[in-house]
Amino acid sequence: MKTEIWESDPFTPRKEKLLATLESEYRFQKGDELYFDDAPGRLKVRIMDVRVHIKGDGAVEREVLALKL
Repeated sequence: MKTEIWESDPFTPRKEKLLATLESEYRFQKGDELYFDDAPGRLKVRIMDVRVHIKGDGAVEREVLALKL
């Protein structure tokens, strides 16, 4: 499934900066911690929200909002 991981505002569930786009069947859940090893200094984020979008043609996409730690 197409997954976009967005940096979130710490006080509101609002997308700010796109961190990654990937294809994954992993079930992202609130509280999961992700590590981006390709970022300078190894970026660590915690998932705050997962939004699933079902399109008219049956395609499924999701947005993951994450807080930088």
